[in-house]
Amino acid sequence: MSKKADQEFHIVIFPSATSRPRRFSIKRRTVRVLLLATVVAVVLEALFLVQYVTRSGEIWELETLRSEATQHRQQATTLSSAMEDLRKQLSNMREVNVRLRVMLGLDPPKIPPSPLGLGGKEESRVILRSAGGMGGEGESLREVVVQLQQKMTWLKEEAVIQERYLHELTGIVGQRRAQWASTPSIWPVRGWVSSGFGRRVSPFTGEDMMHSGLDISAPMSTPVKAPAAGFVIAAGPEKSLGNVVVLSHGYGFKTLYGHMSKVRVRRGQTVKRGDIIGEVGNTGLSTGPHLHYEIELQGHAVDPIRYIID
Repeated sequence: MSKKADQEFHIVIFPSATSRPRRFSIKRRTVRVLLLATVVAVVLEALFLVQYVTRSGEIWELETLRSEATQHRQQATTLSSAMEDLRKQLSNMREVNVRLRVMLGLDPPKIPPSPLGLGGKEESRVILRSAGGMGGEGESLREVVVQLQQKMTWLKEEAVIQERYLHELTGIVGQRRAQWASTPSIWPVRGWVSSGFGRRVSPFTGEDMMHSGLDISAPMSTPVKAPAAGFVIAAGPEKSLGNVVVLSHGYGFKTLYGHMSKVRVRRGQTVKRGDIIGEVGNTGLSTGPHLHYEIELQGHAVDPIRYIID
């Protein structure tokens, strides 16, 4: 066999029993090239498969991270809403606490300052914007959640403090029940405060003068209620205030109700908190239906708003 024949592969094909065979020759080099190309193709396909599997895993992990980020945003929203509700409740507790102490002649409670950044609604909006727009900037969602949790913890601790103060007040109020029953503490009529306590320009003379009570606008004949227990020391018409009722509550408190259309009590009568003593009117020097309401403590007019807790 010649050297040339050693470098080739011969392939013989017999199409049928009667036909002539067909011969093909393939060089060994060509066979090696084909085998090498096949191996390279197999290796490339394997690498592609590995890369595909890796990318698929990364995409799955990315989807998982996005799902977790959505859950974190929802948690941040829920925590922010709960924090705002608790803040409102705590603010109401503070206000009631302070007013009760003022009415009972006690020093206002020492309330610890809010932590840096705790600013109610505006702060909540900032937190929610941060939670909803996290990318590569700002704090991570996890950090926002941690901040919210810390502030929630502070609010809960503050609520415990306020609750303790209220418990203390409960004991004091129990000791001063009679004084509490005689302290004006509710709106005598529901309406719109058209003129507050303090100096104002008189609508009749145009001069600067002291307005010693509240003007509460309300529809004609709206019932007027006693804001505390007491007895009637005056009931009837008066030149400037029209139909007037004056109650003495004891402990230095007196209240006055003017411009009423009808007086429903008589002098010397005892009343309880919530009893109807008259009806809103427009009598005396008045520019429209309203109740003029005054509180006097130890002979001095005081701002009724300070004593209204309901």
